Amino acid sequence: MSNMIAEEINNFSSMYSYWLGKQVVLLVVVRQCQIPMPCSIVAESAADVRVRIRPGWEMDIRKELILAVEEDVSALVGLVN
Repeated sequence: MSNMIAEEINNFSSMYSYWLGKQVVLLVVVRQCQIPMPCSIVAESAADVRVRIRPGWEMDIRKELILAVEEDVSALVGLVN
């Protein structure tokens, strides 16, 4: 397990701290295509955001590839009775 936030935490501003642990949809650029990626943001470093796609499957995404972040409302629908 990587500890991305603990090192050099004072050297950058955390743009994604509001989204930590929440179900979100990232809009990322891959080879000039915009791809929506449902995930959960679990950590952040100065250059990368670590996301959990599903339990046991995490990856780092370069911040410059992220175009937008929004809350995943489809994940919230299952929580409402």
